[in-house]
Amino acid sequence: MAGRGPLDKEFFTEYGEASQYQILEVVGKGSYGVVGSAIDSRTGERVAIKKINDVFEHVSDATRILREIKLLRLLRHPDIVEIKHIMLPPSRREFRDIYVVFELMESDLHQVIKANDDLTPEHYQFFLYQLLRSLKYIHSANVFHRDLKPKNILANADCKLKICDFGLARVSFNDAPSAIFWTDYVATRWYRAPELCGSFFSKYTPGIDIWSIGCIFAEMLAGKPLFPGKNVVHQLDLMTDFLGTPPPESIAKIRNEKARRYLSSMRKKPPVPFAHKFPDANPLALRLLERLLAFDPKDRPTAEEALADPYFHGLANMDREPSTQPISKLEFEFERRKVGKDDVRELIYREILEYHPQMLHEYLRGADQTSFMYPSGVDRFKRQFAHLEEHHGQGDRSSPLLRQHASLPRERICAALDEAADQSGSDNRSAASIALTTLQGPPNSQDGHATTAGNSSNKPNYSARSLLKSASISASKCVVVKKKVDSEEGSIAEHQDETVDGLQCKMNALNA
Repeated sequence: MAGRGPLDKEFFTEYGEASQYQILEVVGKGSYGVVGSAIDSRTGERVAIKKINDVFEHVSDATRILREIKLLRLLRHPDIVEIKHIMLPPSRREFRDIYVVFELMESDLHQVIKANDDLTPEHYQFFLYQLLRSLKYIHSANVFHRDLKPKNILANADCKLKICDFGLARVSFNDAPSAIFWTDYVATRWYRAPELCGSFFSKYTPGIDIWSIGCIFAEMLAGKPLFPGKNVVHQLDLMTDFLGTPPPESIAKIRNEKARRYLSSMRKKPPVPFAHKFPDANPLALRLLERLLAFDPKDRPTAEEALADPYFHGLANMDREPSTQPISKLEFEFERRKVGKDDVRELIYREILEYHPQMLHEYLRGADQTSFMYPSGVDRFKRQFAHLEEHHGQGDRSSPLLRQHASLPRERICAALDEAADQSGSDNRSAASIALTTLQGPPNSQDGHATTAGNSSNKPNYSARSLLKSASISASKCVVVKKKVDSEEGSIAEHQDETVDGLQCKMNALNA
């Protein structure tokens, strides 16, 4: 992590961090600001730097950003995206923008699913394993993500997945289900558990994330969303068309009166056998999927129970599936009281200091930090971002657009449309084989950083036989980066008119 070492003094006495990074291109742009890919000149590593504009214009947005950077600091796991650094602002009291340095990931699971019609059963199993492994860790911290969907799962060409966008996550501080206010935009409807459909005030449990993972897994198997509801009623219709009408005792648990009355008056529907819906899927995969998509949350397995399912026989390993301690109430005291703009600014500044140990030490000693202003090292950095924002979408960039999605907050990034058409010959890029990243067990392991076609030649080539058989879960020639235009039907609003800049997956057949 930047800022930890003998060069601390140089970092902290002036805003020299900006000159440490060379911005390469814009990879996302939205109302919050812009995300650029960059090179860390000290390490040579490619990173994603997110500039968040006018953080404190709306206290609710600032609180969401605070919640996310705090959770990503506390939740360290190979399957959760990592914040590598947050730049120290020029002024403690007056800063408006923040720069967050993330590990760079190449794409997201939405793009992977859309761009590939030849994913193998081994891909499905390995993807689901990583998602459940990360959920086990997240839930052991008493955190509920609440907005799991393919676009919030980053992906690399080596089949590595990482969950991102914790802006809607919540921490539960007791064993009982907590009451929480839900609005229609919380948790994208297609992946929202039935007990939350139409609810404005509902009890929630870890089962809401388990349901979302089930929907994502079904989308992998089918190549399209399982329940693409146009509204709450349509969402419930699609669920019951497939799963059948739920029993009265399950309907009674839905707190929204209209939704409860609608389900109660619904004609009796028999469930559709999962094997009919997914005829080519592994029967063990379907049995687990049926457990994940149980209508009643009490019938869904925990992430730990799901990892013990026979579907993961030979792959699951407790040493690679760590848990963690519950998060302290003190970390999220701001959630329990009304905070103003200055309060959130101070709390975000305090979080930023976690990446600047020397400044944190001075801060905790009570030294006056109100008057420092750093030199103009940030000016060049701001100019680079301004250039990216001004010329984004006009073809004026030094290298092709790699992807259009990033995290924190994910859904605010506006995907650049029709970029693929500007890249002559881009579809003819040679395929680069990339070895599957070894998964490390300890939560603080540095695992799964971005791998690009440009450096893939330095990666070792493992035998495809090793997938699922090796203790380190290694394989060769897993996936490659390739542009492909989205041809999905335009009638589904959430997937309309998107240019797919995904991964072209090719998996060697496993030898017996």
